[in-house]
Amino acid sequence: MKIHQLRTLVAISDTGSIRNAAKALELSPAAVTKAMRELEAQVGVALIVREASGIILTDAGQALLAHARLMIQQLRRAQDEMDRFSGAGRERLTVALPTWIAIALLGGIMKRFEQEMPDTRLVFYESLLSVAVPKLRDGTLDLSVNRACPPSCRDEFQQVPLFLVSYAVVGRAGHPLAKCRTLSQLKGASWVLNRDFTENDVEGDGPFGEYFRRHKPRVHVAHSSSMMIGLICNTDVLSIMPWPLAELLVAKEGLCVLPVTESIPEVEVNLMYRRGTPLSAAAKVFIQSLKDTILDAANSPDPMSRRVFHAVECVLS
Repeated sequence: MKIHQLRTLVAISDTGSIRNAAKALELSPAAVTKAMRELEAQVGVALIVREASGIILTDAGQALLAHARLMIQQLRRAQDEMDRFSGAGRERLTVALPTWIAIALLGGIMKRFEQEMPDTRLVFYESLLSVAVPKLRDGTLDLSVNRACPPSCRDEFQQVPLFLVSYAVVGRAGHPLAKCRTLSQLKGASWVLNRDFTENDVEGDGPFGEYFRRHKPRVHVAHSSSMMIGLICNTDVLSIMPWPLAELLVAKEGLCVLPVTESIPEVEVNLMYRRGTPLSAAAKVFIQSLKDTILDAANSPDPMSRRVFHAVECVLS
């Protein structure tokens, strides 16, 4: 298999047609078709199927696509590293962070990082587990900070524990249910969460898991903290929010924390990256900048830092 063939497979998957893939790759449609035929001949199976709605990948094509994306990203990282040594270009590092860490700590992380790596370009994503794991897997992300991944993924990723975090039930200020103290009083509520919901989600066997299984409330999904906060502020939906984010946003955004006595079990927030993949110089510097900033902020008199670290347990060693 050749890298241009793998790039062709990725482009077809991303664009849905030979013509669009050719435009994305700045090639002719004939060249794209030839590359796909050569790739299919080499692997011995069909990788794409032409349908009225466009081109879709076969099961074999989907399996190869995951490897193709990772290989392309690994080559990009290798080229970035060589460019750093030659001075020919800027290295790039892609990182996903939770909103509360971005608000409270990213400024300090950036100052440290830029002192060591002034020519590196950082690309940030919002860290949602449903998004971060696939992006780590295919190489789109270099590093991610998020809740610990499921046991089924743990052999794939190195995880460094940073925090133990608990959750609050949050609604808009003046919400009709703002004074409710038990989950049973919330049985008619609608919710918005930042990940896809199943009845076995929301920490499984705890009181919230039981609440969601018993009452089966309507649950909307917002894969963006800003969208989720906008819904909470302007409607009567409730949400479950990490306590440090609630501490930062309650007064600023006009939210309130419901005094619900039942609690969601604490979750571990980890730094994650792929096992078996060499860390670039930029990744190593970012990790150290993250750790140093966390340890400094944990002992800082700064009001924002005090609010955040009042709401989490730092387990970074």
